[in-house]
Amino acid sequence: MKLTSFHINGKKTFITLTAIIFTALALTSCRTKETAAAKYFESMNTFMKVQCYGDNAEAANEEAQKLIGSLEKLISVTKPESEIYALNHAESYPVEVSEKTAGLLKTALSIAENSDGAFNPCLYPVTSTWGFTKKSYRIPPQSELDKLLKLCNWRNVKIEGNKVTAQPGMMFDLGGIGKGFAGDEAIKVLKQYGIESALLDLGGNIQTIGTKPDGTDWTIGIKNPFEEGAIGALKTSAGAVITSGGYERFFIGDDGKRYIHIFDGSTGRPVDNNVQSATAIGSTGTYCDGLSTTLFVLGPERAVQFWKKNPDFDFIIITSDKTIWLTKGIEKSFELLVGEDAGFKIKVIE
Repeated sequence: MKLTSFHINGKKTFITLTAIIFTALALTSCRTKETAAAKYFESMNTFMKVQCYGDNAEAANEEAQKLIGSLEKLISVTKPESEIYALNHAESYPVEVSEKTAGLLKTALSIAENSDGAFNPCLYPVTSTWGFTKKSYRIPPQSELDKLLKLCNWRNVKIEGNKVTAQPGMMFDLGGIGKGFAGDEAIKVLKQYGIESALLDLGGNIQTIGTKPDGTDWTIGIKNPFEEGAIGALKTSAGAVITSGGYERFFIGDDGKRYIHIFDGSTGRPVDNNVQSATAIGSTGTYCDGLSTTLFVLGPERAVQFWKKNPDFDFIIITSDKTIWLTKGIEKSFELLVGEDAGFKIKVIE
């Protein structure tokens, strides 16, 4: 189907749209012996920032950047040298991958199983035919999608040690979990350099080490999905605050509809519910990265049921009727930044 127009947010816009960091990164603190250093770079198709406090901050930042670059070479779907690329183009199985890739695949499949496919790392045959990987957008007929969906059953993947076996024609995409994983691995490196206070912004995925140098929580802005700026501020030292939003990447078809980059694995089509953004707050980036997608796909009511069965994280879901669903654990640490005239209402989940 021909597209009359499309829109896709640029990389520079991506960071500001996904998360806003307030004055938490001010360079002054009561620990005057500590120094701060920031490193800006591009990796995994987005802009990233790592800011550390400590005597070894600059060296730690350099190593974090190198590590994230090496992980991209492992899990990219487009780089021919990556292990995921090799797995996706394998002529036979099993395929042996590195321990890191095997571990990440196992985690992704675990989240898929726990969410009954709301998160699905095997949707690449579907997502690629919509053109999101190469930005050559199209709207496939449902008959084509139905055939491709037969290649997206994560339950057909078996991993023994570092050896992966899958159904012929299956393809993996770890983009929905990769940046969170990169953040977790980078944090391990930073801690090896003695870093006890740091904030990472990996394309809008926010991850932290400890608290701010003065001992207080970080303040993270939650993007207003309806316009520029933040809808609220979250004080946290949980470790990861990761958002999936329909405003991040999308195109407009000739039917006038907006098609976002987050997919419903049951239909093979972009999610079309009332969720505008879903944020997961927890201890690790890998888990929260997968959870933010899961929550978005499930929608608020099913997300609440999922959370009650898996209460090891908190969430914020913003819906099209301007309801902010948030879990009880972060009620007191979340502050609404928009006035009453903006029409938002908060629904606390207990």
